[in-house]
Amino acid sequence: MLGNHEALWTLWEVSRAGTYAGAAARLGITASAVGQQLKALEARLGVALFERVGRRARLTPIGAALVERLGEHLPALDTAIEEAAEAQRSVRGEVTLGGPWPFCRFWLRPRLPGLLEQHPDLRLSVRFEVSSLLTRRLLGGEVDLAIMGTLPEASGLEVRPIAQEGFVAVAAPAYLRRQGTPRTARDFGSHRFVAFDSDLAMLEPWWRAAFGAKEPLPSQVVCHITNLDEMLALAEAGCGISVLPDYLVEPAVRSGRVVALEPESGRRSLRRPRGTIWLAWRRATALTARFLAVRDWLLADTEART
Repeated sequence: MLGNHEALWTLWEVSRAGTYAGAAARLGITASAVGQQLKALEARLGVALFERVGRRARLTPIGAALVERLGEHLPALDTAIEEAAEAQRSVRGEVTLGGPWPFCRFWLRPRLPGLLEQHPDLRLSVRFEVSSLLTRRLLGGEVDLAIMGTLPEASGLEVRPIAQEGFVAVAAPAYLRRQGTPRTARDFGSHRFVAFDSDLAMLEPWWRAAFGAKEPLPSQVVCHITNLDEMLALAEAGCGISVLPDYLVEPAVRSGRVVALEPESGRRSLRRPRGTIWLAWRRATALTARFLAVRDWLLADTEART
């Protein structure tokens, strides 16, 4: 068994070109390298494959028989390699993308038609999940790209910021009539809250932006629920205050189903609470044309702003 099939390709090209120089030109190497490869091949086989006739190399009967067998397989292999290379270069095939449903509905949905129109042979598979699950799916190779609301800490991932979302505290008018409209940190601290998870995602950055790092976080979290639409629904139902992305609550605020709460702060400048949205992918991912087309399309707005 030959340790390297490169010499067989060289043999095949010499048989087609008729000279070492012609084969070298086809292979992109020197004529001297061609001669060295064939000598090494003959040494491994223990037979002479070529004889020199003037400036040309003529196959021996054993060499001709070997080339005939190579002709049955190498062209098909060459075609397969070229097809694989073309697939690598062409925006064709499937790319899997994950992200949180509310943000994707707002941010991703308007971006997909242009991407699919520009690359008609591209196939997208989109799934909606929370960041913790998407990190595992990325590392496991189940998705190629993921949009995340929290910065993934896994060392095997590349990340880029793609957007920012503002956070707003909202409550139903009926709830505020019963409990009063909070203004200060002390007021807010006495109210009931609906939070996304135990880490108080969205709620904590909103609170810190409004009242600073020293003010204790609210203790009356009556429900943790990892779904932004359900958080808004519970706020509309009067269960408490929810802190949610501005794009999600804007229709409900406009229709009067909830009220956006404006805290009063003793701080000189009230920072607008924001969170960064990230695009992540595996460091070791294959940089195919289809992957790069989707990744770069999603990064395009971010790069234009920098």
